[in-house]
Amino acid sequence: MNEMFAFLLVLAGILFFAKIFGEIALKLGQSTIIGELVAGIIMGPAVFGIIHETPVLSCMSELGAVILLFEVGLSTNIKEFFKVGGWAIIVASVGIIIPYLLGYFVFLYFGLTNTQAVFAAAVLTATSIGITARVFLDLRYLETQEAKIVLGAAVIDDIIVLGILAVVLEFITDKAVTFKTFLHISKDALLFLVASIIIGIPVVSVIFKFVSKIKQSNVVFIMGFALCFTLAAFSLKVKLASIMGAFIAGLVLSTIREQQIEEMKRDIKPIYAFFVPIFFVLMGTNVDINTFNPFVATNTEILILTGILFIVAFIGKVLAGFAVLKKGVNKFLIGISMVPRGEVGLIFAGLGLKKNIFEIRDYSSLVAVIMLTTFITPIVLKYIISKQKKISVV
Repeated sequence: MNEMFAFLLVLAGILFFAKIFGEIALKLGQSTIIGELVAGIIMGPAVFGIIHETPVLSCMSELGAVILLFEVGLSTNIKEFFKVGGWAIIVASVGIIIPYLLGYFVFLYFGLTNTQAVFAAAVLTATSIGITARVFLDLRYLETQEAKIVLGAAVIDDIIVLGILAVVLEFITDKAVTFKTFLHISKDALLFLVASIIIGIPVVSVIFKFVSKIKQSNVVFIMGFALCFTLAAFSLKVKLASIMGAFIAGLVLSTIREQQIEEMKRDIKPIYAFFVPIFFVLMGTNVDINTFNPFVATNTEILILTGILFIVAFIGKVLAGFAVLKKGVNKFLIGISMVPRGEVGLIFAGLGLKKNIFEIRDYSSLVAVIMLTTFITPIVLKYIISKQKKISVV
């Protein structure tokens, strides 16, 4: 009875503070993700100690990550993805390779082990397009060449980065990994992705034609989640992350009838609103802000590491924009648009902490970098687009 009482109070606190701080973040022109992270930091052990992670909350948090990636996949038009031009592929590839290599050597320089550096550098490869897409939408910039390249690159980035996650997770569990093993793991991840899409698209087409004839309410939503959890479970079975299966399920379902997709998105909203904030708040509770106290002499190195990582994270993605050699395209704008790390980066960092790959201070540094890239990008992007529009008018 007492355990249930405590659980319900903590759960109520998580949801309440997530909404309060999320609203404050929106008022400041930022993503609700930032507010939810801050809620976790302030209400967690680092400050007030009101919210603590438990095994049950941890499972709910992981479910939130699965739902989050499922929704991302569902919102991605896979047909448009296959039409994406070569520039989007180049931007995504360069935006993964440069931050990874730079981050890897920075981590080694600051004393992390090879395994820690391999995993931590992977955090810097992610791109969260949600924030950039919102800026494009607000400024009516979605139909431009730059926006199309960025959105296409973000889809490719998600798929490649989730594949990297699968490889890295296998790498850290097997210290004897060779280049041959690396290729084998990469092949498994790619095969799972391709097989799930090739088999999944015609299968869901048949299933959802049948589903459309069923008169029960919420049947599209239930069948969609059934596929999501099935692929998430099978991705774990083949030693990939559950979020990869959830993302692929969303991609596959993005090919069904538009009406069914919209119905599913509508029904997912309450579930999303409940579980996803739990994930971000709990991510925040793991951050130790004492790590960044400048008056503590031992924190100097971690502050320097955070600063250098932010520069690496920023420059690595900006350089990806300059890989576009097409004339008449704002390369800097494309690069800036790829900078925010957001939810995928947090999932990476959270997995690294849970698997005891690196310490709290390293995790805190990575979360700080993710938050900084998420804070700064909308400000810089709005300035660049507004300036470009003024030049166009003149």
